[in-house]
Amino acid sequence: MPVQETRILAAGLARLAFERLAPELHRDALEVDWVATPEAGVALAVKKRYDVIIMDAEPYNWPLAKVVGEFRSADSSSRDAPIMMLAEPDQVDAARLLKSRGVNRVVLTSDPPPKIREEILSLLRVAPRTSVRLHINLDTALGNIGHELFCQTENISTSGMFVNTPHRPQLDSTVVFRIHLPDEGGTVFGRGEVVRHSSPNQERVGGIAIRFLSFARDGAQKLQDYLESRITEPEPEPL
Repeated sequence: MPVQETRILAAGLARLAFERLAPELHRDALEVDWVATPEAGVALAVKKRYDVIIMDAEPYNWPLAKVVGEFRSADSSSRDAPIMMLAEPDQVDAARLLKSRGVNRVVLTSDPPPKIREEILSLLRVAPRTSVRLHINLDTALGNIGHELFCQTENISTSGMFVNTPHRPQLDSTVVFRIHLPDEGGTVFGRGEVVRHSSPNQERVGGIAIRFLSFARDGAQKLQDYLESRITEPEPEPL
């Protein structure tokens, strides 16, 4: 079976910035497409699947939130691709506000190309997710009050999970989870970090993405054994 190439979309990066970054990406044999504006990137991502989208924080015509929303739309072949935004210092706050709308990483345009390359590779290292609905309990804070939420996963991997829930714990907050595995698989206990919010308007379901931080006892091995026992096709969902 042929190995599937890893594709990167660079949308709206200034030509000089792209030429500085391109040699770093080619070191890892990544296939990179460059387009002049984020809006042009949206049109390309509808037709072609990309593994990571790098976009400039200053679109040509559309509001920034609209560009991100279009990348995440159900019509896009790249709707599950992690989005990394390159921003000037005065754009960072606005870019980070979109971490709840589908942006996974914000870096400065002035960052050295090797550092940007490492950020891209870290997004590519996210483990593939499997579509599976498991019952979980989340202990988290909503406002100033602690709550226990009863939820269900939409997909899960050894590095994180996407949870279907109307509740929105604060981004970067820590949650304690209990994942109930079927068929006497037991319960997996651990801690995670809320890294993304989504709504049904942006994606198929609304919920939160959680990156695993640690597991209690043999929880990591239990989860890995369960995922390896499944035969379903993986469905990526970025953290």
